[in-house]
Amino acid sequence: MSEAPARQVGIVLVPGFALASFAMVIEPLRVANRLAGSRLYDWSLLSAEGGDIASSAGIDLATRPIAEFAQITFDLSLVCAGFHPERFRQAVMLNWLRRHHRLGRMVGAVSTGTFILARAGLLDGHRCTVHWDYRGALAELYPALEISDDLYVIDRGIVTSGGSIAALDLMLRLIADQHSLAFSKMVSEQFVHARARGAAEHQRSDLVHRLGTARPQLIAAVKRMEETLDRALSPAELARDLGISQRQLERQFRRQLGRTPVAYHRELRLDQARRLLSQTALPVTEIALSCGFGSPSHFARLYRDRFGRLPNADRG
Repeated sequence: MSEAPARQVGIVLVPGFALASFAMVIEPLRVANRLAGSRLYDWSLLSAEGGDIASSAGIDLATRPIAEFAQITFDLSLVCAGFHPERFRQAVMLNWLRRHHRLGRMVGAVSTGTFILARAGLLDGHRCTVHWDYRGALAELYPALEISDDLYVIDRGIVTSGGSIAALDLMLRLIADQHSLAFSKMVSEQFVHARARGAAEHQRSDLVHRLGTARPQLIAAVKRMEETLDRALSPAELARDLGISQRQLERQFRRQLGRTPVAYHRELRLDQARRLLSQTALPVTEIALSCGFGSPSHFARLYRDRFGRLPNADRG
């Protein structure tokens, strides 16, 4: 490796940050330095006010306040968040991120840090991604965003990742871009990660593996349901779009999934409502409507039947 100055990486931690995602950011940098036999990367841990920041696992990490770095510019600034990222509102961090982007430096986020970039206004006009479990919440809070299901997205100086192992894939891509693909593969092998996945690969397992069936009509029906969580889909509409009879559709769902299409889709919409309840501060009525339940009382009854408690009990 050449003796170029070490790239400076600022890792911004938010209370409750995902520890696995943090590790998948910092460990590839450490390994890259070790394999190169020189300091390719230096990093600093920052937070809005400094001090110990608790992770999702309850492990604290010491950070320095962003104010100490007012005159320092990092080559890459990454926000690492976890549960309830929508509650984060510290202007000092948002302004610091805006400054780095304005100066042409790379800014990004892993896991749910995407919410914070969105709050800073840095994702307007950019593609982005977020952990799949938070995709619906991000879309509800920031409907104008172009949100991808990709593992990670690199778009004109803004990088976002679904977090956890996807953060490792992102870091390996950055190492390959900054050094070489061969060197990145050496780093990857240290994590027993045989192949760094490409950005466009999806975060979740495909439906064939999740459902345990390869029936194309059933797969197509569930895919349509997962893409339509804002209203109820009638079996007649689904069957017509798939080019099969409603009876065939009902039979496949009962045999393979043990429930009717209506019941299966309702469960998906209730699961989405549960995520929005725990991940956002949106009113219950608004959440019910956004998941295709026209009556709040009907929604509450269905929710209790599925989860054993009323919607307000699942507020984060």
